[in-house]
Amino acid sequence: MNPSLPVKLTSEPVAPLATALHAGKMRRIGGGPMGQALMELAMIVVILAVMVMAMADYGRLFVTRQMMVVTSREGANLAARGTTLSNAVSAMVAAAPAMLFTNGYGTIIASAVTRNNSGVATVTGQVKCGATNYASRIGNLNATGNAVVLPTTQLPSSNQTLYVTEVFYPYAPATPVGNLLNFLRGQGTNTTTTTLLYDVTFF
Repeated sequence: MNPSLPVKLTSEPVAPLATALHAGKMRRIGGGPMGQALMELAMIVVILAVMVMAMADYGRLFVTRQMMVVTSREGANLAARGTTLSNAVSAMVAAAPAMLFTNGYGTIIASAVTRNNSGVATVTGQVKCGATNYASRIGNLNATGNAVVLPTTQLPSSNQTLYVTEVFYPYAPATPVGNLLNFLRGQGTNTTTTTLLYDVTFF
């Protein structure tokens, strides 16, 4: 090798600005998918949380509704078999879960409706149990004629008695879903959504 010949460099130094731009581009490429994944995960967690709370409230609503139906049917059946209205209501309260008729929640109203020879229906007996002040949708005690609301004028027949049990229950969600619904309706978040559940049985 002749030392007098010029030496050719095999690599050229990279400018500092190009190095910085290249490093920034690599950071963006590496961090973009991770940030997007975190955003997607957060959205999925929120959606799943809302779904779980909604399912929990719907489950409570379904169970409460079923308990009301069973309680109402049992009371009307007892009254139709000759049990006094007071004893029928007491049996309904004893058989139903405590959540229905404690702490001022649910209300039971048992009524007896008699139709005379002229076809006029009269509420001849009525017993109420519960701390709430819901009025019977059939009619108050001693109500007669048009003041008695029945599903059909064929019930009861002349000189017969129809026994009616009504169950009222103010249902409120146990999760923040109710407050979320209020917020979406523009009612604020301090008011809990309450739905009055109602079941009636004629026997």
